[in-house]
Amino acid sequence: MRAFLLYARSRQVPASVAAAALCCLLVRLLPDDPRFPALAITAAVSALAVGLTGQDADLDRTAARPWPAYRLAHVLAIATVTALLVAGMAPVEFVVRGCVGMTGLAALAAALFGGHMAWTLPCAWFAISVFTESWLVAPTGSLPAMWFAIGFGAAGAAVQVFFQSTLKL
Repeated sequence: MRAFLLYARSRQVPASVAAAALCCLLVRLLPDDPRFPALAITAAVSALAVGLTGQDADLDRTAARPWPAYRLAHVLAIATVTALLVAGMAPVEFVVRGCVGMTGLAALAAALFGGHMAWTLPCAWFAISVFTESWLVAPTGSLPAMWFAIGFGAAGAAVQVFFQSTLKL
């Protein structure tokens, strides 16, 4: 239990959860619009994803801890916490699809650019989705949208778990 608490504290998890909860609360106060649940998902994932990488990449590379297991648990926790925060704002399928896809994009961004830039791909995708019809704002029941989200989620988790320490740009 102590190792988990140290990991969470070193990755700014308490502050990230508070920021994500505040973002979701503020979005809930906005009037109804079909894009607002996607905004809440994007904001929560962006806030939670900053801790996907540590402060010192060399320390992470040489640590005796099983980092792939921690990284996978962190990615899954981001999707789960986001889904819990956004629950009730949209249908369950929409929330799950958005959480999986946006978490995958955040994990990809963290692996490519570092944890402090993990927000870039989810925010860019949301900005594109506001003006075009993409998987993020597609209606529930859209099979291509679900497959895109699953693809982004699986790719992001795989890159974060297996290749995170070698992909820095």
